[in-house]
Amino acid sequence: MAFSASVSLFLVISAITCLNSVSGDLRADLKDFAALVPRRRIGFIAARYYIFDPKFRQAVEFIRSDEFLTTWQQVRAAPDFVNIINYLTENGSGYDITTLVDSLLNRLRAYQLSRTVPVELMLRRDLTTFLWDIVQSLPRTRIYSLISQKKRQSSEFAKLYKALRDKEFKELVQSARRSGQLQAPIKKLKQKSINVDELLQILFEVISWGPQIS
Repeated sequence: MAFSASVSLFLVISAITCLNSVSGDLRADLKDFAALVPRRRIGFIAARYYIFDPKFRQAVEFIRSDEFLTTWQQVRAAPDFVNIINYLTENGSGYDITTLVDSLLNRLRAYQLSRTVPVELMLRRDLTTFLWDIVQSLPRTRIYSLISQKKRQSSEFAKLYKALRDKEFKELVQSARRSGQLQAPIKKLKQKSINVDELLQILFEVISWGPQIS
């Protein structure tokens, strides 16, 4: 569970530096959300796990390896994954989501863990609570408020948010998870301590923080 959560947050952190490639008003909307992410604290938590959790270190080294690139290309080529990308592109003002996803993975591979960790974090040894450390670090109330505001003010954001909350998106993700072409790369990720099911759990958990779609 530890590394799965950290990967999700690494992607959030990485996204902040990639948002210039998203078009117009939607880019500004996403930057406002990125500003709410407590990057410094999340970086400290990830660094702590790198020190104490051997599975976390294994996963980090795998992501930085050429073997990970091969695994990622297998994911990218799967038709069910392409369907998800097309769905997000269609509902994201026509921006090529593939370019953004590839940029995020490149940022993830180059991500440098903090070399220092606050004493109060170093004194803790309860590694099994990493996921909740991350979730609790996010300002859920402020995220909800910002989503509500953006829905009212931005038609582009409202369209994307509605698409993310729509059952079609979840069905596309579940279909990809069951895809025969994706079982080998998913198995490889699991062997390297990256649990795809937990990544998906985190994804839909955060999406659910926003207001219901009427």
